[in-house]
Amino acid sequence: MIDPIASKGFSSVFVARPILAVVCNLLIVIAGIAAYMGLDIREMPQVDQPVISVRASFDNAAPDTVDTEVTEILEDGLSAVEGLLAYSSQSSAGMSRITLEFSDGVDIDTAANEAREIISGLARDLPEDVDPTVSKSDSDSDPIMRLALTGDATLAELTDLAEGPVSDRLDLIDGIASVEVAGDQAQEYLVELNMAAMIGRGLTVSDVQAALSTLDLAPALGSLESATQDILLKLSGSEVRAQDIARLPIDDHTRIGDVARVQLTAQERSVVARVNGAPSVGVNIVRQSQSNTLAISRDVRDAVAELQQDLPDGIRLIVSADDGVFIDRALNEVMSSIMLAVLIVVLVIFAFLRVWRATLIPALTIPVALTGTLAAIWAAGFSINTISLLALVLATGMVVDDAIVVVENVVRRRQEGLGRRAAAAQGANEVFFAVISTTATLAAVFIPISFLPGQAGGIFAEFGFVLAFCVTVSSVVALTLVPMLAAFLDPGRIAPGSDAASGPGLLGRGCLWLVDRALGHPVLVLGLVAGFAVISAGVYGSLNSALTPAEDRGAVMIAGRAPSGVSVAFTDEQFRQVEEILAPYVATGEVAVVQSLVGLGGGSSGILIVRLADWADRGRSQQQFLAELQPQLNRIAGMTVFARSPNSLGIRGAGNGLTFAVTGDDGDSLVSNSKALVAAMAARPDIFVSPQLSEESYAPEIQVTLNEELAQELGLSLTDITDTIGAMTSGVDAAEVFLNGQETTVAILPGGRPINDPSDLDRAFARTSDGAFLPLSSVASFDQVPSLSSIDREGGSRAVSIQSNLAADVDLGQAMQTVQGLSREVLGGDGAIVFTGEAATLQSSESGTQAVFAIAFLVVLLVLAAQFESLISAVVIMLTVPFGLGAAVIAIALTGGSLNYYSQIGLVMLIGIMAKNGILIVEFANQLRQRGQDIDSAIREAMRLRLRPVMMTMVSTVLGGAPLVLSLGAGAEARQAVGWVVVGGLGFATVFTLFLTPVLYRRLAPLGGEPGHAARQLAREEAALIA
Repeated sequence: MIDPIASKGFSSVFVARPILAVVCNLLIVIAGIAAYMGLDIREMPQVDQPVISVRASFDNAAPDTVDTEVTEILEDGLSAVEGLLAYSSQSSAGMSRITLEFSDGVDIDTAANEAREIISGLARDLPEDVDPTVSKSDSDSDPIMRLALTGDATLAELTDLAEGPVSDRLDLIDGIASVEVAGDQAQEYLVELNMAAMIGRGLTVSDVQAALSTLDLAPALGSLESATQDILLKLSGSEVRAQDIARLPIDDHTRIGDVARVQLTAQERSVVARVNGAPSVGVNIVRQSQSNTLAISRDVRDAVAELQQDLPDGIRLIVSADDGVFIDRALNEVMSSIMLAVLIVVLVIFAFLRVWRATLIPALTIPVALTGTLAAIWAAGFSINTISLLALVLATGMVVDDAIVVVENVVRRRQEGLGRRAAAAQGANEVFFAVISTTATLAAVFIPISFLPGQAGGIFAEFGFVLAFCVTVSSVVALTLVPMLAAFLDPGRIAPGSDAASGPGLLGRGCLWLVDRALGHPVLVLGLVAGFAVISAGVYGSLNSALTPAEDRGAVMIAGRAPSGVSVAFTDEQFRQVEEILAPYVATGEVAVVQSLVGLGGGSSGILIVRLADWADRGRSQQQFLAELQPQLNRIAGMTVFARSPNSLGIRGAGNGLTFAVTGDDGDSLVSNSKALVAAMAARPDIFVSPQLSEESYAPEIQVTLNEELAQELGLSLTDITDTIGAMTSGVDAAEVFLNGQETTVAILPGGRPINDPSDLDRAFARTSDGAFLPLSSVASFDQVPSLSSIDREGGSRAVSIQSNLAADVDLGQAMQTVQGLSREVLGGDGAIVFTGEAATLQSSESGTQAVFAIAFLVVLLVLAAQFESLISAVVIMLTVPFGLGAAVIAIALTGGSLNYYSQIGLVMLIGIMAKNGILIVEFANQLRQRGQDIDSAIREAMRLRLRPVMMTMVSTVLGGAPLVLSLGAGAEARQAVGWVVVGGLGFATVFTLFLTPVLYRRLAPLGGEPGHAARQLAREEAALIA
């Protein structure tokens, strides 16, 4: 049996059953509170590209040898990993590094296991000592946290602490891919050879090396295995001292001490670390792909506090950089914006309705809708992050829209004399279709967004889902709780004498007068609209494009690179100049911590991590600080230095300006073409600043050419020759022994005058088969030649990487267009360019975003057509949308913004909001036409009756976004980018809703049938059949 109450309308049920309405909405709130306790908190949605790094060491091999014998073999095999999107590699001296990027949705663990299986199958094709490792992280990723160990201790002691208890504790934290120690200085036993004594006794470096190899760490003997245990058996080894090494026999008559001096000394550091000018050892935290930065930051800080209690007196473990601080502050700022938006929206409602009871009803929908949305976020597997919270801020002004529409109609019906329950039920039922239509429209806007690839898809989809579900919950609340509250609280008649009570106020009457003038002069209105369209199209073409607005994250990375082949000591001197430049900023408190890591990535390069003071303690932004700093850095001679700011998306190479690779087949022409392109970029200082090859293509190298035939005739062993050259130049690591419980290297080096020139190799001798010694120069030549310092590949093709800073007010998109034009002129058909880092992400997102906007527009049009059962009504509504987007574009330009992920979020949102406002007018006009009114009177009456709810919803949405525009502190740039689109764009766009919609409706409505004609015809035919 059909409930007679339900047959009168959906909302009538909840007016008649108020407890049911309360229970349903309380369940929504309870579900949201329960979900909140299980939600993850992070900076951004889970949009990390799944990345795997493969590293392989090939000791003492030149880059071209590494490339042919290791990298090419691994690339060929790994290119078959399922889901692989792109891959790149770098072969440098003794090291091969391959980075694999996968498509969205690829399970990183499955991909890593498949990569390991492929590498295992390639083992027979690789050199014997090459053992590649696979890690679930991007080897190019910057650490998310940087620690510095400093204090009253030697560097060797700090190193023992960093590599021992500190690293061991940090390795236990979930989500950390690696803990990297930089600037460490371990101890080693140095066996300094007396070459004259060696020759006098007929000994070679190989003889000494063979003697020292007996010292190697005790091997495992096996294990005792059972169902409950697995115990390793290992030969015990005592700690080795210098005198133990000196007593080792080389032959029956000679010990190590007879031909060498053995001493315990500190290893030469490949990386020099300082924090605020004091010597230190750095500890860098690299997170796994798709792990939570904020959670890792909290866990690491807890671990640092624990470790500090256990460290020796005078030793400090400092957090020099932490991305988690920015994330935490940014999320707190967004939460503050939500609370402010709620307050503003409530005040706006009261300003229009002037009755506290009428204000309280829609105000109560805000916490219900926002809390209920948390349950949806949890169910969808999303998190609380900057994007989802931004959606909630903007939703705050929108969730009251449906309640406003319902309350305003209930109040109108109450003023007409209906009882409070009848007014509540009938008023809600009359706008039922409008509420459902606007909700479905907003939800439909975001359906195509989920199909965007990569990071753009992840960001847009989460924003859209949160906003759509929040609005959906608000519509449920508006049709269930709001009519019940209206019946209970009885907003009643507005106080006589007020603008709101007697009909439209002065502003409303002015708007209606303008609407009448617009309806009387449609050609003028359409002409003005056409002119606006032309202007907005021109403005759109002039907008900058970027992934994100320039953000103040409270941290700056300063990178420097000296010419290839220079020593760490030379580079360190240049970096000390950078520290001197930063010293005044440290003294004033604008800079909190400066951590230097010189030699990181090679002896000719390094970085400084500059942590700025808290946002509230600084008088200027990070961008203003960089603008003052960079000209000072440019004056440092002997090294290229540039400062960069990371962005919130964590993209490979983000913050490096423009990065791309020139690809080709011929290595020599590739390098020459790349240098020519860099020169062409340098000729455009209005666009590019300090363009350069990412690494020097060529570095000086001593090429050793052996006369193998002569060496064989003289009985010279190839092993003796290579071991001698190695020991005479960089030394040989001959063994590993225990000292104080730590593994310690035993290294061989020649004594006497150091060998640092090719002519010095004339002092090196090798032993013939009959025991005689000959200088190496008799069987080998030593020539200095240019050599590739590294060999890069992109997608399997040889590549040379180029990067450049950008001039002030030059956006990434403009730089990309310029370099594409230059490449066509310089390269011709001899090569191509492949954008990398931020540029690659921007390129892929731009191609997809335009298509998504078109699809979103089409989907909303079709949804509206289905809802209205009229294509004409849908077209009337949608024709105003492009002008709303044009208004937003002008707002972006006037505020100096750019087209980026955040502003595009706002633009997509505008499609739904503009359509929503149009629905309120067109749907009511159609209702009036069904009651017998003509088109002209219907649209005029609809404008008169719907003006107040349209203005209320518009003002509440615009002012609800005002906290974003006014926001300061961490992450303010992103919030402002969205805020200006909504506040400025929707503010201008309201003009089109109020004036263009009635003009279009009056002109286009006659082209369609009467509203509800098919339904009425069906009813008549069914009635005739029954009769």
